[in-house]
Amino acid sequence: MVGKKILEERFVTISEAYKIMKERAELGDLSYEQGCALDYLQKLKKLPSEDAKKLVEELINLGIDEKDAVKIADILPIDKDDLRAIYYKRDLPENWEEILEVVKKYLP
Repeated sequence: MVGKKILEERFVTISEAYKIMKERAELGDLSYEQGCALDYLQKLKKLPSEDAKKLVEELINLGIDEKDAVKIADILPIDKDDLRAIYYKRDLPENWEEILEVVKKYLP
């Protein structure tokens, strides 16, 4: 595309992506695909975007990688088996119980 370039790249939660898409929808018409994406994001988001950001920050402070922290915030695991699904090819972090305690504070 002429005149377009990537300015920034970062991981975002489903809640943050929904907020971004909703703001774009308010600025003008969305394409069919963008409308479908907005609908999909609305159905999957579990937390308000501010809470999702706080949860990711807390998880990063526990030493969790940003990519894994975002995935945890999207899935909101409630037990060890749910958390194991995120780390399916790797060992669980040693502080997995602490991770679940942080997530419990944000469960709806």
